[in-house]
Amino acid sequence: MPVIAFVLVRTVPGTSHELIASRKIKGVKMAHSVFGRYDAVLVLAAKDLEELSKTIYEVVEKHPNVVHTETLIAMPYPPREVKQPLEKPHTVISFHCPSCHHLVEQGSTICPFCGYVFQ
Repeated sequence: MPVIAFVLVRTVPGTSHELIASRKIKGVKMAHSVFGRYDAVLVLAAKDLEELSKTIYEVVEKHPNVVHTETLIAMPYPPREVKQPLEKPHTVISFHCPSCHHLVEQGSTICPFCGYVFQ
């Protein structure tokens, strides 16, 4: 299952646009400058945590304008259980005779084909 992470980045003031250019790098799905405590947010996707760690280190941590990062790894929701509809009760209107296997109406006491007596 792929791993998705949101990387919150603080950069040297006025340089977040340089980091945003990294959206062209493999694994970086989105990159945006933001206002607030952090200067940029990157969305990364990787096949596993090892690949994610490598991408964060090579793309983000080595960038000369990065001061601090915080990585939030997304936890996938468990797959939804598909509820099977309950079977509707059905009424038996006929059954097979245990002797001759012919179809007999419900409520019969004798098989009309072989004469078997139902108990």
